[in-house]
Amino acid sequence: MSREHLKKKAREALKEAGGNTSLAARLLHGWAMEDETLLLAMVRPMLPSLSLLAVQRAAGTDESYRTGRKRRAQPITEKAALEAVAEALSGKRAPAMSSTRTPLTAPSEASTRHRSAVQFLASAYKPKS
Repeated sequence: MSREHLKKKAREALKEAGGNTSLAARLLHGWAMEDETLLLAMVRPMLPSLSLLAVQRAAGTDESYRTGRKRRAQPITEKAALEAVAEALSGKRAPAMSSTRTPLTAPSEASTRHRSAVQFLASAYKPKS
């Protein structure tokens, strides 16, 4: 019943908004604030996740459930910083934009197949008029 009620109200909102989905969503939101069955129909599928989120937030400072968090980098020591500056000034290594600090090399030449594919794509391009 509530799922059908939600579909009916969503269609009604779209009709009133003239097909504008953003306006229809705002209308549906407003109606849900007034109609408890509509609100429950909208929220019920997400209720377990919302409950878990509330419990995790209430747990407070323990953020062990957030596995994606990165730890702060260790501060660089003054000695390591001076060594890095001295090495850069000595010119022993060429500067490279890479974490491995390997010297840059020229790219290898493209294969014949690759060149013909690029030429084919370029010939198919037609500028917009």
